[in-house]
Amino acid sequence: MAPLILPEINQALCTGCGDCLMVCTPKALELTNGKAVLARPEVCEYEGGCEPVCPAGAIQLPYLIVFDAQER
Repeated sequence: MAPLILPEINQALCTGCGDCLMVCTPKALELTNGKAVLARPEVCEYEGGCEPVCPAGAIQLPYLIVFDAQER
C-alpha cells in the first residue's frame, strides 16, 4: 500500500543519472524522457533511499507531522 505522502521529483533539476532507480527497492521510479518519475506510486514504500543519492538534489521527501491530543 502506498504511503499518504510520496517523494517529489523536481524535473527541472533531474539530470537523469538513474542513481535513484538503483536504490528504489520496490521499483516505483523509472526514467521517462531522460528524467526520473514516480511511475508506480502504489508500490512506493517511502524507504527514503532515493533522496540522499540524488546528486542534483531533485528529490524531496516531504513528511507529515501528526499531533495527538495531549492527555490531562
